[in-house]
Amino acid sequence: METALDDLARLLRASQPGLRARYGSFVLQLLANVATGLAVGLGFAIGHAIAG
Repeated sequence: METALDDLARLLRASQPGLRARYGSFVLQLLANVATGLAVGLGFAIGHAIAG
């Protein structure tokens, strides 16, 4: 029990990650999804222009 309380105290004293570290991977994944969507949309538009 004592070691659990020591671990909890250590975790509470540890520095919290910054906003950049916390949301950095989320933003990168979002940008990757947007880029993929734009590439697919552009591909459909070019295919439609060629076919039409």
